[in-house]
Amino acid sequence: MAREGSRRAPAAAAAGAVLAAAAVVAGATAVALLPAPTAVDVLAAVQLAGVVGVLAGVVRNQPARPVVWLVLLGAAVLYGAAWWAVVLDAGAVVVALACTGAFLALGRVVALVGRQREQDAAVDAVDVSLLAIAAASSSLTLVSVLHSDSRGAGATAEAWLAAQAAGVVVVAAAAAWAVVTGRLRSPAVRLLLVVAAGLLVWHVSTIAAALGDGYAPGSPADAALVVAWSGFVAAAWHPSMRALGRPVAPSGRRFPATLAVLGAGVTLVVLPGLSRWSAAREPTPVLVAASAATVALLALRQWLSARGVRRSAGVDPLTGLGTRRSLLQALAGRLADPSSPPALLCVVDLEAFADVNATRGHAAGDEALAAVAERLERAAPSGSRAYRTSGDGFAVLAPAGDAPGTSAPSGAGGGEDAAPSAAPSTTAQDLLDALTQPFEVPGGQVRLRGRVGEVLLPGRPLEDPDDAAAVAMAATAQLGDAELALAEAVRRRVPSLRATPHLLAVRHDERLLAARLPAALEGGEVVPHYQPIVRLGAARDDDRVSGHEALARWQHPERGTLGADRLVPLAERLGVVRDVDEAVLRLALVECARWRSDAAPDLTVSVNASASTLLRPDLTTAVLDALAGARVPGTALVLEITEGSWLSDRERIAERLAVLREHGVRVAVDDFGTGYASLDYLVSFPVDSLKVDRSLVRRIEEPACARLLGGVVDIARDLGVLALAEGVDTPAQVELARGLGFGAVQGHAVGVAVPSPQAVDPPLAETAS
Repeated sequence: MAREGSRRAPAAAAAGAVLAAAAVVAGATAVALLPAPTAVDVLAAVQLAGVVGVLAGVVRNQPARPVVWLVLLGAAVLYGAAWWAVVLDAGAVVVALACTGAFLALGRVVALVGRQREQDAAVDAVDVSLLAIAAASSSLTLVSVLHSDSRGAGATAEAWLAAQAAGVVVVAAAAAWAVVTGRLRSPAVRLLLVVAAGLLVWHVSTIAAALGDGYAPGSPADAALVVAWSGFVAAAWHPSMRALGRPVAPSGRRFPATLAVLGAGVTLVVLPGLSRWSAAREPTPVLVAASAATVALLALRQWLSARGVRRSAGVDPLTGLGTRRSLLQALAGRLADPSSPPALLCVVDLEAFADVNATRGHAAGDEALAAVAERLERAAPSGSRAYRTSGDGFAVLAPAGDAPGTSAPSGAGGGEDAAPSAAPSTTAQDLLDALTQPFEVPGGQVRLRGRVGEVLLPGRPLEDPDDAAAVAMAATAQLGDAELALAEAVRRRVPSLRATPHLLAVRHDERLLAARLPAALEGGEVVPHYQPIVRLGAARDDDRVSGHEALARWQHPERGTLGADRLVPLAERLGVVRDVDEAVLRLALVECARWRSDAAPDLTVSVNASASTLLRPDLTTAVLDALAGARVPGTALVLEITEGSWLSDRERIAERLAVLREHGVRVAVDDFGTGYASLDYLVSFPVDSLKVDRSLVRRIEEPACARLLGGVVDIARDLGVLALAEGVDTPAQVELARGLGFGAVQGHAVGVAVPSPQAVDPPLAETAS
């Protein structure tokens, strides 16, 4: 294709050169053989040559949409016809019709070669109307001025000059449209701008001549027509003209509002001044009507612009629903209105929606979202409004209706509710039911499942509804309460959940703790507590403490000691669980060094390592540095990892653990039997002990569970690893574990977690008692 284009370009240039040579020869022949031509004769020849040249260019280049060029040529011919009507004094009606047709043709070209965004079309139509009013009122005013002038211009000339005034506006607007919509990338369009420039010079020069000594066809002002026709022919012959008129996407650029403002200024200021300056009879009805229409259009434009701003911020373009911002505005409006009744706010989240985009494409995902929005609107009760709050998140603000607990709304002013949750409303169930049927998207059907979190909103405003900041904050809190209920529904794996004061209090408390945790790590508030691990002998008297497990605790200055069940989930959500693990590791190794120096050189400390910690590239360096800092050997440390940790990056974790084992560090599998248990893991990973989870050990007295635990012990023995029973809470469970062959136990029966144990614990009988 490139080679073909390179051959065609020289051919086009050669054809243009031939035409230019022919024109020169024809001109020389005409000068030699014909009488001296007048200026009108020359302009007639230019117009005829221009029409032939444009037609030849269209035939030569075969554009994608020749209608565009034919319409442009039609406008040029009509312009020429109006000019000839002036030359031949054919009458004002002919001039007016020809010029009107030319201007309409230019408008048709604009419609053919591009569109604007729908939200911009209304304002742009007003801007064009303002220009049209300015053009029409200018024409009528000039006609009136010239009609009463002592020069006594004829009706045909008056119509022509009025059309010239309108032409200034129309051609300038068309040129500005070509500039702002980005058409200048095409050389053909740039050549057409040369045409527009020539016409503008011609219009202005003609008007100036008429207001001076009078305009006569063939005057020097008409020389601008030669430039205009030359640019038109050049544009038609340029290869880039083939693309003009192809369908294009709506343009994001706007029609220049400055032109509309100038048009309004002409109508409201310039034309009344011109009428007063001249000796003409003032066209009062025309100016009054034009001024009234201009003022009305300016008011309409302001309203359309304001509505567009509101819609762009408050309406989701894909679904047509309200946005998160408009939902917050609606909530704020309720809070500030004393007559607001109770309402129900439901937030809906689509599970695994990203899979639709990944497998079907984003176009299918967009169609699915639009269908979800439509179903939610239909399922919502009367008087509701739906919103799209995020990529795959929606919300419905509905009347409270028969929602459970309407008498005690959640969030602001409701009584304390001891229950962790409340029954979801009928509205929530209807929204979920609306999503059960499959959705038709390109490529087939998709099924989506949603979850709903809801909160019942009180039917009264705040104490100070005039405090805008407080109202906005309260609206954000109400939406946050519904989203907390949704998050809890996801955590509990239930379809829907309604926020209650109890649930909100718990979740808000977690947020406060999460906000303080980074500072707590910096301040040394995260410390280990130690629970003993007891090696079992043949008899009770042979049992001994072999080490302690370091359990993370948060010494909160106001709430006391918080356990790992609250600390670790917060640290994982904040991404600081590595910092928690490292703080516990360093402190525990220092404590272990004290034990070993107190005549107990074989004691060990077990430290939990989260999946995030095991994935650290510098894991081995961090552990070895902590050992060196505490001045204890690697044999003093046992790293406890859960089975799920192995699934993240199995090979690299195995490599890091192997390096640590070379330095004496031992590895224990924590919570064995509850996660992703696999014998292959036990063979592949460097493991020294198995810690059977307490959920199994607490059922050790059941015969079936006892047989299962005995099988685990046999497997551990065959692999050469230690079997440890967690959660032994009674002396009887200790003896049953001993009988099954467990090598060690841990639990309340042999010792609880304490801040700093002695090097060797007291006798087990006393501890258990």
